[in-house]
Amino acid sequence: RGLLGALELVADKKTAGRFGPSLRLAERMFDCGYRNGVIFRAFSDHIIGLAPPLICTEDEIDMIFSRVRQTLDELFSEPDIRRACA
Repeated sequence: RGLLGALELVADKKTAGRFGPSLRLAERMFDCGYRNGVIFRAFSDHIIGLAPPLICTEDEIDMIFSRVRQTLDELFSEPDIRRACA
């Protein structure tokens, strides 16, 4: 047993349009997250998963989400990814 969560990254919220595969979004998300101290699992090129231990404290969950937010902010500040967003 454990915790499992996932994030779907879309280029357009209205249509749920995906990012193009040439952006290698999941790979880049993993690399950026690793640098920020959080490890993701890519379920596909646009879905990333988190699987923290079931015994995580609330403070640890807050830390994980803080690092996820930092990672997303860094990733979506990259020019090619910003251009791909609707």
